[in-house]
Amino acid sequence: MKNYYFIQALHTEVLMNKVEVQVDKIRSYQTLTYKNGNRSFRTKEYKEYIRVISLQLGNLRAVERLKPLKVKLHFKCVNKTVGDLDNIEKPILDILQICKKIPDDRQIVNKHSIKTFGHKNNSIEIEVDYED
Repeated sequence: MKNYYFIQALHTEVLMNKVEVQVDKIRSYQTLTYKNGNRSFRTKEYKEYIRVISLQLGNLRAVERLKPLKVKLHFKCVNKTVGDLDNIEKPILDILQICKKIPDDRQIVNKHSIKTFGHKNNSIEIEVDYED
């Protein structure tokens, strides 16, 4: 009977379309870009952040175009030296687009974000699904 519950838990996780990615530091949009006139450019740190997170998004299913989406982000922080919630969300939403997990972040009609502190490691739980 124990195996049934284990399989059920794995099945539920797959249906939820959720992954948790490990990062050395949770980064804010302002620290990852620089401006030159009216244009913004990605820093070397941003490109590395994209690479590190992209490699861990393999189990997150891509969603279809033209459907409203809901996204849940849980930033699990080691300490409180992390940016404002809105500034740490943007790079993650951009990375989801870059990795073709979502076609366009304009499809997000429901977004829930939380950050908690005191974790052993910095990580970000990302869940993407269709809005009901």
